[in-house]
Amino acid sequence: MLQMSCLGRRKKRTEIKELLLILALKKAGPIGRYRLKKILDLSEYEGIVRLMLTDLERKRIISASRKGCKLTRKGESLLAKSLGAYNIAKIKQVDLRSLGLDNSFCVHVRDRAEMIRPVAQYRDAAVRAGALGAIILKYADGILAVPNVYSDFSLEYPKLTVEILQGFDFLNGDVLILGFAGDEWKALEGALAVAIEMAKDIKHDI
Repeated sequence: MLQMSCLGRRKKRTEIKELLLILALKKAGPIGRYRLKKILDLSEYEGIVRLMLTDLERKRIISASRKGCKLTRKGESLLAKSLGAYNIAKIKQVDLRSLGLDNSFCVHVRDRAEMIRPVAQYRDAAVRAGALGAIILKYADGILAVPNVYSDFSLEYPKLTVEILQGFDFLNGDVLILGFAGDEWKALEGALAVAIEMAKDIKHDI
């Protein structure tokens, strides 16, 4: 798992921010520092972004050039390991305009259907991360359900359900986190925040 720092003046440097940075480089790299500041919502904290990049380059997780920063093979391996630590099987954008959501990211998490906290508390984690909210879907026996809302999501949104089922390799007990926001990267950050909170709860419960 990525080793994160969060001390003193570096309080804006969090586990989620560094994971988001790595994912941004994976999905859209090479990226320059100024664009990364916007993606991370740290435009007023250039020193923090510079420090993060310096640390990652020193560890050979990223490489820098005139075009910007990109992941190295070591970085891609570390990212896969980090996602695995949170049981994240896949991250993908899905068109959620049928739900009235323009910017969204879906994070597929293995074996999290038995959630320790109420669903509302996990959605709150997405909002704290800067997203507008999150929808949590649980999968079992071919059916997607929204806890306390829809026992069968397909009855309300059949086309979207088919697209989701075709886009992800679900197993019983899996969860899909749909983060949404005014910005796509904030949507991803919100969904990641939920996945990380779920992982922490499982770890503390063991």
